[in-house]
Order: sequence, then C-alpha cells, then structure tokens
Amino acid sequence: MNSDILWKAAAAAAAFHIIGSIPFSYIVARLSGKLDIREHGSGNVGATNVGRTVGLGYGVLAFILDAAKGIVSGALALAWGVPIWLGAFSPIGHNWSIFLKLTGGKGVATTLGLLLIVSWPALIITAGIWILVVALTQYVSLGSIIALLAAPVAIYFFPSAIKPEEIWVTILIFAGLGILSVWKHRPNIQRLLAGQESKIFKKR
Repeated sequence: MNSDILWKAAAAAAAFHIIGSIPFSYIVARLSGKLDIREHGSGNVGATNVGRTVGLGYGVLAFILDAAKGIVSGALALAWGVPIWLGAFSPIGHNWSIFLKLTGGKGVATTLGLLLIVSWPALIITAGIWILVVALTQYVSLGSIIALLAAPVAIYFFPSAIKPEEIWVTILIFAGLGILSVWKHRPNIQRLLAGQESKIFKKR
C-alpha cells in the first residue's frame, strides 16, 4: 500500500471519527429543555436514555440521527474508495466524542447505521435479533449486546457490498465493535445480574 493510499485512509478515518463524534443524542436532549443528558437517567449519551428521560419522540429522533452517522460514514467510504470497515471509526467517535471531552454513548445506533451500508441483509438479521430479545425480555441493553455480537456472523453469511478481500477484516472489525458494546454496557450487565436494569422506556 503506497503512501497516497495510506494518507487517504487516514484522512477518511479522521473524518468518520469526527462525524461519529457529533453528539446528536446530547443535542436533541438539550434542545428539548434538558441541560445535559449525561446528568439525567442512566447518564448515557444515547437514544434509549433520551427516550426514557425526555420522551419517546425525542428518543426516536436521536436514534435516527445517531444511526445516520454510521450510514453517512459507510456511504462516504464507498464513494471515496477506501475500505468500508474504516467506517468503524464513526461508532468509536460516538463512544468517545471529541465534542464531549471523549465521553459519549455505546455506539449501538451508529453501528447499525454502518451495517446498513456494509450489508443490509445482515442488518435485517441483526435488527430482528434485537427486536426478538427486547420483545421477550423488555431489556434494551440485553437486546443491543446480543444483536451486535451476532452482527459479524450475519456479515459472514451475507457479505453484500463488501469486497472479497475485505470480508474477513470487516467481520473482525464488527466482532470488535460487538465486544466494545459489551464493555460499554458493563453497568447495564451489572444491573441485569442484580435484577435492577430498567425495562424498555421505563424510568429507573
């Protein structure tokens, strides 16, 4: 790989990180009247916390905007001719936003948005798993963890837009995003084990 390609990839990764860093959940909550979503509910800068503390409509809006960051990053990766897995810097930016002093959310919506570009069939499977787990348990966090861990398996069977030479790297990247989701959900896992986790759209 020559230096020009490396610089192009590095610039794309930086751009995707900046896109992912835009704290839409924080902005939506602030515009609704809440001063800082990090000081309300679970303290997470994500759509679920916005929905619980501000309102369902605001939560849906935050989810759509956060997912759009992954969609835009994946689409730009294809348009710029860089590896599509570089779009993973978008959920990383969401988790450690440069606009929120490296704080942020858990990257679920942004990862799902990126998955739409990487492989829409894999997204349907992943979203279906999320819906099934949440419907059965009423725990959004558990659904998110299981769905993102299943995403690389779905990509393996339905690589879709991924170039053949990038399939395994992309699978490994999404496996890493799934593991990162588990790590970011540590407080939720502790509450799940203690039977104290909030059920969907119910305040703790």
